[in-house]
Amino acid sequence: MAKKSTKATTPKPEDERDLREDIALDEADEADATLDQACVAIDEDDDDEDLADWQEFDEAEYEEDNDPANGYYLLKVELQDTTSPVWRRLLLRDTATIDDLNDEILRSFEWEADMGPSIYKDDKFKKMLSIDVGGYMDPNPTLRQVIKPGMTLGYVLDDSGYVEQCTRCLIKVEKFVTKSSDLPSDLVTEQGSADDDIPERFFLLKVQLLGFKPPIWRRILISNKARFSDLHYEIQEKFGWDNDHLAGFFAGKGYTGEICSTEDFPGSFSPDPKLYRYLRVGVSFGYIFDYGDDWRHWITVEKAVADKSELPKKLIWFKGDNVPQYPNFDDDFDEE
Repeated sequence: MAKKSTKATTPKPEDERDLREDIALDEADEADATLDQACVAIDEDDDDEDLADWQEFDEAEYEEDNDPANGYYLLKVELQDTTSPVWRRLLLRDTATIDDLNDEILRSFEWEADMGPSIYKDDKFKKMLSIDVGGYMDPNPTLRQVIKPGMTLGYVLDDSGYVEQCTRCLIKVEKFVTKSSDLPSDLVTEQGSADDDIPERFFLLKVQLLGFKPPIWRRILISNKARFSDLHYEIQEKFGWDNDHLAGFFAGKGYTGEICSTEDFPGSFSPDPKLYRYLRVGVSFGYIFDYGDDWRHWITVEKAVADKSELPKKLIWFKGDNVPQYPNFDDDFDEE
């Protein structure tokens, strides 16, 4: 993608000096990495068995339920394989559906909706109850059709393209009450964070603005617990953009496979996943700012470190001058 020749602005000399005091040029690290988003998912044998169970479901088993609500289920959703307890309590009407339950779990843990959830009839994750099909759970019975107090269900997020393991929860049906006021006023509703077991590290990213020779790029050091919106603001700052247009991140080399994008106003991303759920060393992905002028960037995850001291002693943070966002406007202003 070629861009018109435009005037460029050079970063302040003192800023350049500060950047290069700790870290200096290492051009050998500039090779592009290919996209590799394989993850360790549920054991393939279990997958085949679960899918077979699901396909054998008799849809007539869950006839339409139009009876009025009788009360509420109190559910405890506990994240598995954590060093400290992480759980949420949910209160749902008995007429709520499995799809409603899935939405509440995602909301309470702040998980993204595109992570392939599935729900199992038991705590062994063997007999599937419902699975995500194009954004909704199928089958989708009401809770009172499939659960009762004392039961424990399994819940799995297939994090393909995200973390290198599946996320598993147990859903314990603790109680049924006819009125929400029957529950204790001091009921504890949550404990821990899904991020507690994720040690904070920092991604070293190389962000190149495409279409320019010699190349223009910046390096960014950002926490793995930051969100894509945070990375967006870092890119805006480093390239001198005005953050006044929509933007998006894309997994594919042809800027396909949208990860997230702004919708209503600049900087507001939906979804807005945390970086550790998507990135690891070697992953490359795209970023577009201003779909009209089409400023395309290509981002490579070069390194993950615990702190800045682990970076190479010779490394540079930027190459090339900032490009004016509105070159025609700037030229007209200069003429005046």
